[in-house]
Amino acid sequence: MNADADIQVWLETMARTQPVVIIPYVQSTENKTLGYRLRAVKDGPGGRSVLGQGGTLQVPADTPTALGRMSLNYSARDACSIDLTLNENGEAQRNYHFACPE
Repeated sequence: MNADADIQVWLETMARTQPVVIIPYVQSTENKTLGYRLRAVKDGPGGRSVLGQGGTLQVPADTPTALGRMSLNYSARDACSIDLTLNENGEAQRNYHFACPE
């Protein structure tokens, strides 16, 4: 989990599914409206895949809020990462970087 002042971000995965289902979460200590961009990149022997989504999210105080679900096929031979960018009312962007869960 990454903590940035009043915002926490983490990933959950569905147990042992293939493709892997990843659910990013955001939680804040206050009510917030956040813009987000989510991007997953996989590089491996089979080529490169990029999956992305974005939008606006209402985050109630102290309530974990899912950004949706992503399904990814990857193996131990692949390099895989997930990047999340959050912004609020013109403030500086907050960037979070994760390796894909094993």
